Amino acid sequence: MGRGAPVGGRLNVAEFLALLRAGAVPGGPRAELVAGRVEVPPLPSPREVAAVVALASRLEPQLALRARLAFRPALHLADTDLLRPDMALLDASPRFGRAAARPGSEALLVVEAVRGAPSLDVRLPRYAAGGVGEAWLLDLAHGWAEVYRSPGHGRYGSRTLWYPGEAVGVMALPGVAAEALGVL
Repeated sequence: MGRGAPVGGRLNVAEFLALLRAGAVPGGPRAELVAGRVEVPPLPSPREVAAVVALASRLEPQLALRARLAFRPALHLADTDLLRPDMALLDASPRFGRAAARPGSEALLVVEAVRGAPSLDVRLPRYAAGGVGEAWLLDLAHGWAEVYRSPGHGRYGSRTLWYPGEAVGVMALPGVAAEALGVL
């Protein structure tokens, strides 16, 4: 089964997770559900992993109990979308039994290393539609980070480029900021 091939047709997240638990999904825990189709994203390069881990090390000391950092978390963004960003900051505030307003709204920020057009054309609209408040794309080829904010109607209303050495604030966490990309 190739990249993007359906497993038994278009799936919803519950069906995908059941197949994943049964070991019937190609790519296993790396697999994602995108528009009801199983996708197996490429493995990140060592340079991409290093950039994400370095950013995490700059953010983590500032988080305290307000957010938790997660690598490759499974974000349920819609009935047919379950994506795994390279890293996310997840809301750590107690919900006292309340469900999230939108499926992805527990993700305050997602971070991905840019891996071509799918990062912009496929993934960003799904994060925005799923309620993720902020997305950072680490573009190692160009040496900048693209920061997307103000989600609405399946897209982000704001895009800003940040260069190495510039600290980027996390909108949902006042006082938390880090260089998205260290000096390359």
